[in-house]
Amino acid sequence: MIRTQTAMGALIAGVCLFGLWHIAWLLENSRYGRRLVIWFGDIGGRRAMTVLLIAGAIFGVLLAADVIRPIQWAK
Repeated sequence: MIRTQTAMGALIAGVCLFGLWHIAWLLENSRYGRRLVIWFGDIGGRRAMTVLLIAGAIFGVLLAADVIRPIQWAK
C-alpha cells in the first residue's frame, strides 16, 4: 500500500508541473496570477510564477522521496 506522504508528494509535484504546462492560463485567469502580473509586470509575473511552481514541484518530489518528513505525532 502506498504511504500517504508519498501520494501527497507525488500529487503536489504533479499539480505544480501541470501548472507549469498551463502557466499562461494561470497568469490570466487566476486571482493570484493576475496579482503577480500587477506586482511584477508581464515578464516578472511569469518568472515569479515559474519559480513558485518549480519550488513546489521540488518540494513534492522531496516529500515523496522521504527526504522531507512531516511532523510525526506520537501514537
